[in-house]
Amino acid sequence: MSQADTYWARRSGSGRFSRRRFVGGAAVAGLGAAGLGLVGCGDDNKGTGAAPAGSPTTAAATPKKGGIQRWDWTNSTFETFDFDRGYSFPVGNLAGLTNLGIVHYKSFEKAELEGAFAEKWEQPDASTLVLKLRPNMPWHDKPPVNGRIARAEDIKFFIDRNKAGRAGGVDDPLFVRKAEFASVDTVTVTDPGTVTVKFSKPNPFFLTTLAGPWAKVQAPEAVAAFEKDYASIRAEHVIGTGAYVLTELKTAGSFKLRRFDRFAMGDPLLDGHDFFEQFPDYPALQTAFERKQIDIFFPNVEIMNDLLKRLGKQIYKFSNFAFNPLAGTYYGGAAPWNNRNLIGAIFRSIDRRALIQQLYQGNAALSGNIPPPQSAFGLSDKELITFPGYLEDHTKDLAEAKKMWEAGAGQALGDVVIDLPDAFVGSYPGVGPSIAKMLRDNLGNAFNVKVEPYSTIVDKLVKQKYGNGSNNIWYGWIANIAKLEPTLDLWRQYNSTAPQFSQTGVKIDKVDELTGKAILELDAGKRKQYDIEINKELLNAYGAGVPYISLEVSDRLAWNYYKVGEIAAFTNTHTFWNTRWIDQTDPTWQGRPA
Repeated sequence: MSQADTYWARRSGSGRFSRRRFVGGAAVAGLGAAGLGLVGCGDDNKGTGAAPAGSPTTAAATPKKGGIQRWDWTNSTFETFDFDRGYSFPVGNLAGLTNLGIVHYKSFEKAELEGAFAEKWEQPDASTLVLKLRPNMPWHDKPPVNGRIARAEDIKFFIDRNKAGRAGGVDDPLFVRKAEFASVDTVTVTDPGTVTVKFSKPNPFFLTTLAGPWAKVQAPEAVAAFEKDYASIRAEHVIGTGAYVLTELKTAGSFKLRRFDRFAMGDPLLDGHDFFEQFPDYPALQTAFERKQIDIFFPNVEIMNDLLKRLGKQIYKFSNFAFNPLAGTYYGGAAPWNNRNLIGAIFRSIDRRALIQQLYQGNAALSGNIPPPQSAFGLSDKELITFPGYLEDHTKDLAEAKKMWEAGAGQALGDVVIDLPDAFVGSYPGVGPSIAKMLRDNLGNAFNVKVEPYSTIVDKLVKQKYGNGSNNIWYGWIANIAKLEPTLDLWRQYNSTAPQFSQTGVKIDKVDELTGKAILELDAGKRKQYDIEINKELLNAYGAGVPYISLEVSDRLAWNYYKVGEIAAFTNTHTFWNTRWIDQTDPTWQGRPA
């Protein structure tokens, strides 16, 4: 992603981030929008977002080979080892270590793609993509593939399978990216090292689809052998061409990867990765980190501050955006929420900065309908805080909210129910009463919180129960931010002809026009301008069915001997082979258990 204004302050000479920036302070030019990474939803990792000057995240040093990285894997699980049908970030993280995609991001901050399974690619016209196989690239030496050299037919198999979305000869809804392959017309092996893809219509996003965290090429014979059994999580099911081989997997969740010495893209820096799931709570994790049994740690703010105070310059902190924005949805295609005054009043009554302080101790960013990690395609911070609901002077928002509630006969609604997901409430105790009190004090009606499982909320969402005659709204974590560019997802969510539109039903003619043009535009710069205009239209429509609030910032601690390279706002384990390394000459390496 190109350099642009973001929710992060520019690094100062001290290397620290501006805390005020997180809660919507004065806009400044920032890091590349993808310059800070994401961790999983619900992690209780709330801190200040500061990074010490000269920390190993930025210090220039010559990478050194050797050493095994040790990770905590607590509470992370795999749903499948069939990456075509995978969707969770643990699966994407593993896939990036073991398998190559056709292409992948060399740098998220620069939006720089590079060849992976396909060494090169060409686009001779808007409807053709030519992929050149990386030569002499072996698969991992596991049956039934047994280390054979990759073939162009492997690329064809991957694309054809994802377009078909079928497993065991039947349609499988777990091929969640099937729609992204729908424009593929033909896939032809034109010579032993070349695959030519023809599209039924231009697809500006196909390369970024191929660069996605789960879009990893699997061997056809492995799929044939394991397709029916991929939900049985076993190490032998993962066979790739990636930098690391999954060598061991225990039922409790611990697993090991070791370098693939025949890796075709280069020589991995680390000898391997060990993941442990044996720490039941923060004190146990803290002890493991202090004893250097794990190299990187996701603490809560109290433990983080204690460790930074006691261990000082032996460790460093780096900061990352969380995967899931805080937002909600409502159905605006029928009463009561098709009334612009009513939904606008609720939108403007939410004090986003107050929630950021309460829930995250100020360690979060305001979010519009294009969240901070994608902000190179959205509004700058300076622009965002001029829109209703985001004004720095919340009293102005509140005064307008009260007028709108009265104009929309909001008092006649009676009680309004706010559903909150149980997992969200568990992570942020007190969030329910805070939101309810905020709306009740500002608008006068009774706003009653009801805690529900996510499954219930999703069911109500699909059935248009947040509105459509029901005085019901919900807030919580919404979908993961999985892509560098938001254009395609903006079309899916807000264009009235798209499948997901039925969940919100807020039809805006201008948004239909802009999203329709954007998904056909081949020039990324022009798509950016379309997206900025779409974001403005959505904000002026009070979220248009998806009222965003904020995005948390998560902090991590690492020992100084552990070097992290570029910190991306998206799953980037595919880069770890040449960006993550261990400096065994660093003084903090001393005392690390063998």
